[in-house]
Amino acid sequence: MPLDPTPAQEQLLRSYCGASRFAYNWTVAIAKMNLDTREEELRAGIDRADLTFLSWSEWSMTPLWNSVKDEVAPWHRDVTKHAFRSGVTNAAVALKNYNESTKGLRRGLPVGFPNFKNRRSKLSVTFTETGSKCGWFSEDSRHVRLILPRFATDPRITRRREQLRRLHTTESLRRLKKKVTSGEWTIQAVTISFTSGRWQASFSVRQFVIPVPNSVRLRGPLVGVDFGVKYLATLTVTVKGLCDDHGHVENPGHLDAQLARLAKLNRQLSRCVKGSKNRARIVKRRQRLYGRITRTRDLHQHQLTTILAGSFETVVLEDLNVASMVKKTKKNTAKALSRSIQDAGFYELRRQLTYKTEDRGHRVLVVNRFYPSSKMCSHCGETKAKLTISDRVFECSNCGISLDRDVNAARNIRDEGNRLLTNEASTVAGHQPETLNAVSRDRETKPPRRGRGDRYQSRTTQPARELSPLA
Repeated sequence: MPLDPTPAQEQLLRSYCGASRFAYNWTVAIAKMNLDTREEELRAGIDRADLTFLSWSEWSMTPLWNSVKDEVAPWHRDVTKHAFRSGVTNAAVALKNYNESTKGLRRGLPVGFPNFKNRRSKLSVTFTETGSKCGWFSEDSRHVRLILPRFATDPRITRRREQLRRLHTTESLRRLKKKVTSGEWTIQAVTISFTSGRWQASFSVRQFVIPVPNSVRLRGPLVGVDFGVKYLATLTVTVKGLCDDHGHVENPGHLDAQLARLAKLNRQLSRCVKGSKNRARIVKRRQRLYGRITRTRDLHQHQLTTILAGSFETVVLEDLNVASMVKKTKKNTAKALSRSIQDAGFYELRRQLTYKTEDRGHRVLVVNRFYPSSKMCSHCGETKAKLTISDRVFECSNCGISLDRDVNAARNIRDEGNRLLTNEASTVAGHQPETLNAVSRDRETKPPRRGRGDRYQSRTTQPARELSPLA
C-alpha cells in the first residue's frame, strides 16, 4: 500500500528504521562476542559442557536489550519500542538460519553469519501491536495509524502528536477495513518500508474464513504449462483472452521495455557529484522506475496465475533450476538471456500457482527437472541427442513430425503429469503406493537379503534341493 507521508512523518519513520537497524546490529554484535568467547574458552582447554552459552532466540535477546537500553541507547524514549523489537526479531531470525545451516538442519544453500547493516541498507520497521479491530484505519479509509512513542521528550513529537498520528495512503483501505471489521481477517503485523523510491505499508493478516472463488469457469481437468523466455508460458489447452491459438502466452518483457530509460538515468547519475541534491533526485527517479517495473510484472503474473489456478483442476509444471540457468548463461556471456530469465520470474509464477490452487481445492503437479521435455518427441517418444536454444522448431527424425519447440515441451509435460497421476492411483504388491521405478507384479516378491551371499536368504526363496538316494 503506497503511503504519502508529510516531511515530519518521513523524518519520524527514518528514525524508526534507524532504531531498528541499531537494535539489529547490537544483537548481532552480542552473538559475535559470544562466539569469540567460546573460541577462547576452547583454546584454554575448557570442556564444551562448561562453555559460556547464550541463547540467540528472540525471547532471550529482547529482555537483554530492555535491561541495557538505557545505557546503550539513552535516546530510546523518542522512538517507539516496536522499532527496537523489530530489529531484535530480524537479527534473531538471521542467527537462527545461520545456526541451522551450520548444523545441516536447513535446506538450500549455506547461510553465513549475519552481517552488520549500514545507512544504505533497506529502511524497514515492523509494528506488531494491533490494538482494536479498526485501530489501524481512519473513518475515511484513507489513513493508516502510525504508532508514536509513549514517553517522547522531543518537542517536535509532543507538540504535533495529532498531526503525526495518521499516514495518508494513495489507495483506499475500504476492502481491508471491511474484512477486519467483520472478523474474517485479523491484522497480525504492519511493516512500513522505503521501497522503490516511496514509502509503502504491507499488512500481515490471518484469514479465518476461506472463500471459494467462482469467478473463473472450470475449463478442463489438467493442463501442461511450459515456461520460457520467448513466450512466458505455453499451454496445452487454449484459454480465450490469455493465449493465442497455439497456447502461447506473450512475454511482456517489462524490464527490457525500460532499458533505454534506465540507461539514460545511469548516464546522468554517473555525471553527478556524490552527495549532491541532483544525485539524490536522480537516484529517487531510478528507484521509482524500478518500482513501476516490479508492480507491472506483479500484476501480469497475478492475472496469469489466477486464471490458471481457477480454470484447471491440475496444473503440471516443470521443476526449473533457475539459479543454474542464470549462472550458466552468465558464464557464456549471454547477459541478455540471463536478464530475460530473471525478468520472467519463473519461481514467482510457481509460488503463486501453488497457494492459489490450494485455496481453490486444486493442485500443482511438478515434473522432475531431468525429464527431457524439450528433446523428446510428444508424438512417438523419440529423444534427440542435441537441441540448442536457437532451435525453435522440433523436427523428429523418426516420425517426421514438425511443431513448435514450446508446444512440444508442453505436451510432454502434460503426458508426464498424466503418468504421475496414474502411478498415484495404482498400487503394487503389499497395497503400497507405486514408486516411479516400480513394476507391478501379480505374485509375491522375494524378501530382501539379510547379508552377503545366497546362504543368508530365506529358505522359502531358495529352490528345492533334490534328496540324494544315500540320504
